[in-house]
Amino acid sequence: MHRLSLIVAAALLLAGCDKETTLHAGLEERQANLVMAALLDAGITCHKEPGEEGTWNVMVAEPKFAKAVNLLERQGLPRQSRQGIAEVFKKTGMISSPSEERIRFMDALAQDIARTISMIDGVVDARVHVVLPENDPFARNALPSSAAVAIRSRWDADLTDIVPSVKGLVKNAIEGLSHDKIQVTIFKDESPRKQ
Repeated sequence: MHRLSLIVAAALLLAGCDKETTLHAGLEERQANLVMAALLDAGITCHKEPGEEGTWNVMVAEPKFAKAVNLLERQGLPRQSRQGIAEVFKKTGMISSPSEERIRFMDALAQDIARTISMIDGVVDARVHVVLPENDPFARNALPSSAAVAIRSRWDADLTDIVPSVKGLVKNAIEGLSHDKIQVTIFKDESPRKQ
């Protein structure tokens, strides 16, 4: 009888073990660590496993999958990888047209500024859109450069005080840009629902 109760207890213990599923695959190690830290802080057990080509997969128990996805979405994790100037300006052909070079330059500049803004505490994500008009050097009326910055903030962060600093950062990063030609808009995430 004692042996039967041990077998039943072992079966119940094994049945209680949660099946694991992949939450995120192919992450750089730093991103995998950030994801794990957020999950562990919220009491969600997880671990990472080696993935393909030096990447990492983050694993969670299936019953915690939805909670983990919602938590990471609110925190903007894992962060999207952005290309820097070196990657954007990588040439694929022998010669690039001036228009291609200009587009790649504006995109690289916007991504580098957005990456810097994304590192500010409370910022979940940032996007920067830059307009650098092609002005004729001999024209009397040159069109001014402009920039639009969209910031997604955490629900519990008040970022209104950083707007002047963000404008200063963008102004100093883009030649010929004035403060009045920079628009900064902050979108706050909704607070998490209580469970």
